Amino acid sequence: MLPTMVALASFLSCSHHGTASPGPATYAVAIGRAAAADPAWLDVAEALRDKHGVEAPVIEFDESSDAGRAALVDALRRRKAGMVGIVLHPNRAARDVTAPLQRALRTIDADPASDVAWGIITARTAEGARRLVGHAEPLTMSIAAGTADFPMQRFDHSAWWSEEAAHRFTLHHDGRAVDPGLDATSIGAAAHAVLDVPRIDLLMTGGHATERGLELGFRKPAGAVEPRDGALVVRCHDGRVLPLVHASPKAWIGAGNCLLGHVDGPDAVAAVAIESFGVRAHVGYVVVTWFGRGGWGTLDRFTKEPGVRTLHEAWRENSDAIVDELARRWPGSEALVLASWQRDDVSGFGREVAAWMKERSIPEADARELAGLLWDRDAVVYLGDPSWQVRVQRQLGTTVDPWSAMAGAGRVTGSSPAPAPAPSPAP
Repeated sequence: MLPTMVALASFLSCSHHGTASPGPATYAVAIGRAAAADPAWLDVAEALRDKHGVEAPVIEFDESSDAGRAALVDALRRRKAGMVGIVLHPNRAARDVTAPLQRALRTIDADPASDVAWGIITARTAEGARRLVGHAEPLTMSIAAGTADFPMQRFDHSAWWSEEAAHRFTLHHDGRAVDPGLDATSIGAAAHAVLDVPRIDLLMTGGHATERGLELGFRKPAGAVEPRDGALVVRCHDGRVLPLVHASPKAWIGAGNCLLGHVDGPDAVAAVAIESFGVRAHVGYVVVTWFGRGGWGTLDRFTKEPGVRTLHEAWRENSDAIVDELARRWPGSEALVLASWQRDDVSGFGREVAAWMKERSIPEADARELAGLLWDRDAVVYLGDPSWQVRVQRQLGTTVDPWSAMAGAGRVTGSSPAPAPAPSPAP
């Protein structure tokens, strides 16, 4: 095993690195076999078909087999589909389904890039998925919330919390630190105050997470945002449970969170966020994250040129860029499938990549970038209707600040919005 790969295999904490809209596309609707067996989920697919005026029938396919995915690809090729919404039951929407789908949908034509705009339609229940499908109103994003390290200065209003040295937290509002004295006992209530407001357009998060929630703290646990009884709550360090009751339409980018997009059942945080928190597009990892190009790359493309890309376009463009770089620099890696990735086994993955490199006499200096890009290639999913027109765009004071009470709270420092600090490692 190459020395660089030895270091990679043990590097489990996350490190951050951090086009124009297509013309009208022929929309297709597909449904996995598990969802198609349930009339309520079939109704979701029909509702999506009605929403987009699709005359062709829903494509039913076996989401668990190569043959089923090949049949989906063939159907999309014959229909010349440019966009597809894929309805999946939450019990059959984990990475063993989504990763092979990503690969299959790059085979409609001969080039290695994605050949169709696509998104996964799922939620905790079919009723929640129907609400996702029923939302069509475009959203101009000017209000953002989340954890630190994001371009909050690109929004009219923002609120976020950051963890400091010695396990202290700071609450920020529009570039100002409104409460720099938070700790493990008080961050839960502060995070709840940020999240439980009538309107948030975009939630951007990094830090420790699993399918069961987003931790409020990187260096030491301080509670979590997690599913409970079909809804999202903030669980505080002292055991208090504070419900999140507002569900304005929003997107959630888990740019640096391990496993936040991994729907391994109806109680996965992404499925519950769609169900009860108003999330209409979720971009997140289905494995642990350490290289970060998939998540942070999507966030950068979405926010660096406000208004230019929808969230789906940013995600697809970023995914295609990863595939293109793999194909250009290490031919064959763009289609390489390693069993260790599916097991979320970073150590095993490092060994398999090292062996592949050795067979092809690839320089050791390439090890980290090759492995990182290959790890992220199928790691980030888009949950939601790919047609949703959602863009970042400041509205120059025309939006109502949902956190106006923060302006006079705590010990306010600073005076104007400023770029967030550089990202810190977070799985």
